[in-house]
Amino acid sequence: MTYFWHSCNSQTCMGLSQMSGQQRFRLGVMLGAIGLFAIVEWLAGYWSHSLALRSDAWHMVADAGAILLALSASWLMRLAFVRRLPGKPRLDAIAAFLNSLALILMAGLIATEAIQHLIEPPQQILSGPMFVTAALGLAINAIGIVMLHEDSKNNLNVRGAFLHMLADLVSSVGIMFAALAIYLFQCFWLDGAIGLLISLFIAQSAIPLLKLSREQWNKQSLPFNSLMMPEIGRTNIADLIVDTKNTDSEKQTSQ
Repeated sequence: MTYFWHSCNSQTCMGLSQMSGQQRFRLGVMLGAIGLFAIVEWLAGYWSHSLALRSDAWHMVADAGAILLALSASWLMRLAFVRRLPGKPRLDAIAAFLNSLALILMAGLIATEAIQHLIEPPQQILSGPMFVTAALGLAINAIGIVMLHEDSKNNLNVRGAFLHMLADLVSSVGIMFAALAIYLFQCFWLDGAIGLLISLFIAQSAIPLLKLSREQWNKQSLPFNSLMMPEIGRTNIADLIVDTKNTDSEKQTSQ
């Protein structure tokens, strides 16, 4: 069950549980690693003339955005119990909406360049640096998936970041395959094809984020006066939600 300011170990509290300090630490570590590697991967893609690497670097940026969104949601959830902002827009919904728009724009730019590469494939791609960089990306995503696997079962925001990294792992495998094919058979068009697939990965991740932002925007918040300070540390949030709904229903019936 979910209690104020306590960690949640039950499956019944998914979506309601506060993120623990260890979860935030793990997300912070992965945010730093992914952000740093995204820069390295983009530079490697520019040097090796690989659109697939540069596309995957932007995919890494999308992963970092998902982690930032998870950390922001945790911070906003804790802030909500301290200070209510009635009548103001939901900051978490705005963040999710802007993030989804950025993902759609990013996917469109990558897809446009990928199509150009398919029409006019580059004459030279350094497959060696391309393969090594993709292998490093695969290792980083694999470590992140292992670190966040357990947390993803108990927190929906962490699960979103986990799924982003899982998709990026698949992208890294595709880039390694393309690098081998380019080295063995000079199939330069595969670089553009992998870039196009990565753009589709990024675009499809924006769809559930758009739905989430809409749901968060329309969701009714609990009145803060129903979450009184004496209840902190021992009151079940889920029970409070049910009690609040029942009370509202009884008032409507009596009227």
